[in-house]
Amino acid sequence: MSGPALRQLDAHRSIHEAAYGQVKDMTDVLKRLYREERLEEAKQAELILIEHWRDHIISHATSEEEGLYQDIKQAYPDMADTITQLTRDHDLLRKILARIEESLSADQQAEERLMMYDSLLVVNWHHSRDEEHYLLNL
Repeated sequence: MSGPALRQLDAHRSIHEAAYGQVKDMTDVLKRLYREERLEEAKQAELILIEHWRDHIISHATSEEEGLYQDIKQAYPDMADTITQLTRDHDLLRKILARIEESLSADQQAEERLMMYDSLLVVNWHHSRDEEHYLLNL
């Protein structure tokens, strides 16, 4: 069973908005650090940003998959395709984040990682809106 905040539209939307705002702001800071060529600080900021994505966004996604999504599939079998699509969004977030970590570990160019952080933001934003629209208005 999923927690009560995941089941209430306003509470769930607040979770999405807060988490998105945090990673958006952190990404903006990261970009500024690289622009200013503050490379050591930027790498430390990346580690913090990656951890934040894992601890907040990805853990929230896992919680949804293990609770909310299962509850909805049971109560509304016709929502199975939508649940599959939303789960795929979570998978994309995990894959992009893993690629960022690989790139950082290999000390590859930051420019590609910065584009991937933007991709995370775009996927996350659209996913949250879809989830709120399709699942939390049932």
